[in-house]
Amino acid sequence: MFLFDRKQDIYEIGGVKVGGQPGECATVMCGTIFYAKHYLVEDAEKGIFDKKAAEDVLNKQDEFSDLTGNPCMMQIFSESPEAMEKEIAFCVEKSDSPFLIDSTVAEAKVAGLKYVDEVGLTDRAVYNSINVSCSPEELKAIEESKIEAAIILAFNPKDSTVAGKIDLLETGAGTFDKGLVQLARDMGVTKQMCDPATLPIGAGVGSAIASGFVIKSKYGISVGLGIHNAPSAWTWLKRSGRSMQRKDRAVGKDSARTCSIFAI
Repeated sequence: MFLFDRKQDIYEIGGVKVGGQPGECATVMCGTIFYAKHYLVEDAEKGIFDKKAAEDVLNKQDEFSDLTGNPCMMQIFSESPEAMEKEIAFCVEKSDSPFLIDSTVAEAKVAGLKYVDEVGLTDRAVYNSINVSCSPEELKAIEESKIEAAIILAFNPKDSTVAGKIDLLETGAGTFDKGLVQLARDMGVTKQMCDPATLPIGAGVGSAIASGFVIKSKYGISVGLGIHNAPSAWTWLKRSGRSMQRKDRAVGKDSARTCSIFAI
């Protein structure tokens, strides 16, 4: 096992440690709940879902965490401000794990920030994410909140190579007047984690994994990959799975299944 020359930061978020040298802290697994077309969601906009099924999912993640020794976080993916508040409230009642505030809707994430501030949950919350699509209003909301932990998404739409990702983190890549790492610091994000952005096409997994090593070497912050983004777009894998299931081969069911996991 190798070590990075640069000192590696370790943060504690809701009792869970992230970061450090390889092997120093156990890998944290972040399972997603309430995502698009999740079977337990009944009305994504209103935050209506099957509470029994949702509790079972959270319990299963906690159970696997206990079995493996890998800590876990809940990646709460909501479709609206209303849903965000309801889903955070439910999840923190059912599990003691830290959680990610996540959505493709900026207003939903900002609502999540305000909610955790109001109810005193910022020590368990991680904002996902600070990225090139963040508006000035969203960045202001992050700065005005009490949130300390956030994921920085190193997705450079102009250059998906390792160099392009580092350019975004270091200089802002022409989108911001400073790099995302410094931008996050200036907003009070002292517990930084980086997602190198795994794309299903182009450089894909290779670029993301290589970037992870460079980011840890350069900044000493925790790095995690949403590696499922790649196989979830592989149509050949889905076709293969269906073919194997028709032949009654048990491997088919698992080969075509992907899950949403962000490992820190």
